[in-house]
Amino acid sequence: MGLIFIIIIPASSLIGYLVGGYVLSPVFLYFHVKLFKKRVDYGIQENKFKGFKYGTEGIFSSLMAINFTLLLLNIPDLAQVIVGNSWDDATGFIRAFPVILVFTLFFTAILFSPTWYLMDSGILYSNEKNLEETNKPIEVRSIGRWYGQFLKGYAGVSVILTYFDFIRIFLIEQSVFEISLFIVLLIIFIPFPLLLVIPSIPTLIVADKMKERRVKYIIKYARRLGIISQVEVTFKTLE
Repeated sequence: MGLIFIIIIPASSLIGYLVGGYVLSPVFLYFHVKLFKKRVDYGIQENKFKGFKYGTEGIFSSLMAINFTLLLLNIPDLAQVIVGNSWDDATGFIRAFPVILVFTLFFTAILFSPTWYLMDSGILYSNEKNLEETNKPIEVRSIGRWYGQFLKGYAGVSVILTYFDFIRIFLIEQSVFEISLFIVLLIIFIPFPLLLVIPSIPTLIVADKMKERRVKYIIKYARRLGIISQVEVTFKTLE
């Protein structure tokens, strides 16, 4: 289990981040343009921020990975392939959980990394050109943030329900351990989504080092889709 959390999970997260970012980012951008091009204007804002809080964003990726893991653990045949006949034992749950988590973290990193790539690129869209006959305010939004809101919404709501069910099954119905071990597991599993961000630190370091290269990569595809305008968002004090 130590090997999984120290080496395998960080490697899985990093590979998923690179695969999702370089493969799916252009796909996400393409679909957004095809869906909204007639209704919005696109532009590129010069990226001036010093850093992106991947740690904060990574919490939602971890939440989704935990949710998928718990859902897959409800498939007895899959769990038995991992732990054998000991699945009915509570310790079998402990062994199966991190193994499945390796694959779900890889999958969620693939899903979330395009949103980070697109946010870093500074590609924005505005609904200004369709507001002539409406009373709606002008909105300027990030494409990456638009996708991220959908993913975060699913991760945040679904994992709460699944996680409570997990604690009920594992810590209550299967509490066959001695009291000291039960307390330790309770302390570990309740804040587990936050702890799971720690193995992603190598991914965050690589993301920061590759920022300039990633931005150029996405901007190149944006220009192929006709996104060539420069965007400047300013606020002025009312007199």
